[in-house]
Amino acid sequence: MTAAPPPRTSRATIAEFRSVAISGLFILAVFYTVHLGREFFLPIVLALFVALPLRPVVQWLRKVRIPASIAPAVLLLALLTASGIALYQLWLPATEWVARAPQDLRRLDARVRRLFRSVETVTRTAQQVDQIADVGASATPEVSLKQPTLSETVFGGARHIAAAALIVLVLSYFFLASGDQFLRKLPRVLPRHHAERVLAIVGETEEQISRYLLAITVINLTVGLITAGLMALLGMPTPVLLGVVAAALNFVPYFGPAVMAALLTMVGLISFDSPGRALLAPVVYLCLHAFEANFATPHLLGRRLPLNPLAIFVGFLFWWWIWGVAGAVLAVPIMVTLKIVCDRTESLAGVGEFLGR
Repeated sequence: MTAAPPPRTSRATIAEFRSVAISGLFILAVFYTVHLGREFFLPIVLALFVALPLRPVVQWLRKVRIPASIAPAVLLLALLTASGIALYQLWLPATEWVARAPQDLRRLDARVRRLFRSVETVTRTAQQVDQIADVGASATPEVSLKQPTLSETVFGGARHIAAAALIVLVLSYFFLASGDQFLRKLPRVLPRHHAERVLAIVGETEEQISRYLLAITVINLTVGLITAGLMALLGMPTPVLLGVVAAALNFVPYFGPAVMAALLTMVGLISFDSPGRALLAPVVYLCLHAFEANFATPHLLGRRLPLNPLAIFVGFLFWWWIWGVAGAVLAVPIMVTLKIVCDRTESLAGVGEFLGR
């Protein structure tokens, strides 16, 4: 007797499992490629998100009869000039902080040790025990490698950032100069229904991301201005520089404000003898951040940020792991783009529902 063929349900289950497994492997391969090719993919994504909010300005410049190839250059040159002037004004206090960093760190260490004398006593006792145990071994010569100084580390990183910024600037120009050239070619390349879907996704993504980036930039600049004013009232050194750092770090969800509070704590402990006065600046900043994050930002963004907080946090952690600090900055725009694509794709509608509010 011949064996009965397996039921159709089991065949369908095996086929479905195989399809899910292949899709999962494909997604993992894509993310691994994106992670491995960071030097290639990251400037392209950064330039794309820089160009999106600038496209309406370029279109307006074209309406006033500025040639299509010159309008993006004029806009980017104006932004680059304004950024250069701002950085030039901040260059002197920033270099002074870098030059004083070794002395300030020693002073900070002394202040922290005075605040935690009990911990220092225990540490000294442990060190004495270690010295007694290592008697006779101290005569062994030690070889240590010369570490780069703080100035070399900072300015070496600055050169790397400047080179990356130049690549992003050039890519942004080409994105803005090309305009809708590639979108107009889609109906010739793709079937009609696919082309319409892609055009709808691109249009909605451009609208959502442009509004979000514009709103978040205004919010962060306001936070920077208020922080600078509050730091000046509290007697903190270089309040303008602290305000600029606060505005820049506020682009990084969760992690940026925590770093800013820690930085203000360090500056306060270095600048003031009283611990209460030193800790006043980070407390005031955290109150400002709590108001901005819980009241101002949700009210101003409204429907421009159609993501739930869990999706934002998970996306922040994931893109931080993929691309580091740049990935953390781009996490929210990338997640918004992903939600729009999922909402417009029937097979991914469940993922879009999970990402939404």
